[in-house]
Order: sequence, then C-alpha cells, then structure tokens
Amino acid sequence: MPEIPVTSITICMGSSCFSRGNSRNIEVVQEFLKAQNLPPAVALNGHLCEGHCKSGPNVTINGKIYHEVDPIVIIGLLNHFVPKP
Repeated sequence: MPEIPVTSITICMGSSCFSRGNSRNIEVVQEFLKAQNLPPAVALNGHLCEGHCKSGPNVTINGKIYHEVDPIVIIGLLNHFVPKP
C-alpha cells in the first residue's frame, strides 16, 4: 500500500507575525482543513519567532518558509500543497 504524503504546515506565532496576520491565517487554515474533512496527511503546528519578523507574517510548508502571507496567499498555498481527500 503506498504511503500517504504528509504536508507539514507551521505557522509563526511570534507576536509580530501573529499581530500582522497569522492570527487570521491560522483560522483560514483550520477552516480549510475542516472543509476538506481534516485530511490525515496534514500536520498543522505553530512555533515561536524564528527571526524573520520584518518579512512576516511567515508560514512554513514542508520546510520552505513563505513570507508576507495573507489569507489569499495561504489559500493558494493550501490548494497547492494539501492532498485532496
């Protein structure tokens, strides 16, 4: 049986990223995953500041960091990276 690929989404919860948009981005991700019936192949995590504050809000997907992520950008990233049920 083939392995299901895992998509890892990590949202910066540092005060700068959180106040600049990641508070909303996490809601968008949760709503998206709920609408997709929470695909088991998605791991959603938060982390504290990693020092990229000037480029925030920052979101990391599968080890690659994305800067200046707003709700429109996060939906595009989710549509690209999250496996369809």
